[in-house]
Amino acid sequence: MPGFNLKSVVLFLTSTAFVDIFFAPAARAQSFLFPGASVGFESGLSQTNTRGPVAIPNNPANAVITKRFELYADMTILNVNYTYTREGYDPVSIKLTAPPVNFGVSFKPNPKIALGAFVTPRPGAKPQVVKNVPQDLGGEITTVDVYATQGSFITGFGLGFKVNNNTALGVSTIETAEDTQIVVRNAGTTDDKNALLGARFIGSSFQVIAGFRHIPVPRLTLAGSYKTAVQKEYNGRLILKGDEDDTVKRKGFSPAVLAVGAEYRLGVPTAFGELRREFWSAGASSVSTGIPGAPAKTAFEDTLIVIMGGRFRINNDQVASASVGFYPPNVGNGTPTSKTVNPDAVGGVQFGEFDGISRTMFSGSYRASLKNLDITGGFNFISGSRTVPANYPGAGRYDLTVFSVGAGVSKYFK
Repeated sequence: MPGFNLKSVVLFLTSTAFVDIFFAPAARAQSFLFPGASVGFESGLSQTNTRGPVAIPNNPANAVITKRFELYADMTILNVNYTYTREGYDPVSIKLTAPPVNFGVSFKPNPKIALGAFVTPRPGAKPQVVKNVPQDLGGEITTVDVYATQGSFITGFGLGFKVNNNTALGVSTIETAEDTQIVVRNAGTTDDKNALLGARFIGSSFQVIAGFRHIPVPRLTLAGSYKTAVQKEYNGRLILKGDEDDTVKRKGFSPAVLAVGAEYRLGVPTAFGELRREFWSAGASSVSTGIPGAPAKTAFEDTLIVIMGGRFRINNDQVASASVGFYPPNVGNGTPTSKTVNPDAVGGVQFGEFDGISRTMFSGSYRASLKNLDITGGFNFISGSRTVPANYPGAGRYDLTVFSVGAGVSKYFK
């Protein structure tokens, strides 16, 4: 980067929170990754429709809806297209096709209690390469190539128990372990020796979920859960061009989540809905790249997610559903570009942060119940966009489309 010294490079990386963009934990990508086929193919619905192992990361009270022993597995073919367009520059795209999987097991030692475990492995694959990303650098625009590899392993353990025939409670613990690596180079270069930045961060965190399920009248089911917030801490190594290898600490944030849902059975059809409040604003000061000079705060905003839809019972063994979910952005525009040198500057929309886009999700599913076997198949389509004004960091238009198709299988043992 001719003409720029190390201090300018650091300013570039931190003022745009560039490191944090590509170290965004995989677990935070709830825009389109959901734990369980029943959740992913009902637009993120999670409170009234989960059961057995799938209940553990969603609403553990539902774990009691299972047989004595249950094995669960699912796989989804996920296709992501994310495009950033800045005026005067070619569009930059992230295109990804991946087959994420989930596994689970539950055990019901007696009719009133069930234990469960749920595992989501997300191994780091080959690096995701994003080229010619335009970024602000001291009032000028520079383009960089980014090589990032992300891996995570999510493990949940919990239990549900019946208070009586109409009420159940549950609690679970979710651990998320993450490992992310990144290399940032001047656009068009491949020399590691002169790379602008190289880093690796590793960390783990825990969240607790408490939930309930209640049937006040025969046709109505109510359910809800609360997930605790967590400030994540990562240990890492960072190398900036022209500087020595250094040990740094990075901080991330996952919000508290309060969700309530209801289902009403009308006979053959069933109507369902869910409201989910994600308390992102509490983490405004909890995110840090670990590099001095980065914004001290992020313009996180609380979100209210709305999901609604219905099911139609084809016969005693087959059910189809259709649903829609509305996901607002979790971050504002932040501090205008002219004021980002202010120590009180607030970070805004970042390239690669999918949750910063307003999204709409359409889903359809089909479930067949066989002898000691349930199969759930379905699809979802997510579309969203956002435009950041020219006088803010990350100015430009962001577009996202996601298509998923997959299936989950539960095997029961009495």
